[in-house]
Amino acid sequence: MNDEARLKTWNIYQAAWGPIDEDERRRLLEQSVAADCVYTDPGSQIEGRDALMARIGQTQLKFPGAHFRNDSFLEHHDQGLFRWTMYDGAGRVFVTGESFGRFGDDGRLVQATGFFDVPAAKV
Repeated sequence: MNDEARLKTWNIYQAAWGPIDEDERRRLLEQSVAADCVYTDPGSQIEGRDALMARIGQTQLKFPGAHFRNDSFLEHHDQGLFRWTMYDGAGRVFVTGESFGRFGDDGRLVQATGFFDVPAAKV
């Protein structure tokens, strides 16, 4: 698998975090993450695609319309470092961060770890 394929997988994964319906989110996650994936960020650590589905749903409830843009991508040895920007539902910059991803033999993510300052909820 080349870096272009890994970037495509990462972009599919990021799209799953956007304001989409549950069926589309599940379809995107099935394409991009292993069933037993591990996800961590400053506020959570979860295992499995179903738990990731729930985590993403919580994010969309707390920050409706939030979505990502990938800013840069570095890759080697089945691992990637991704710099990204998250936008709120109005398209304003919401938070920036970096994520580390590890890809399995089938090209899907087996681990995703996000690094960012936790944003405050909109009230």
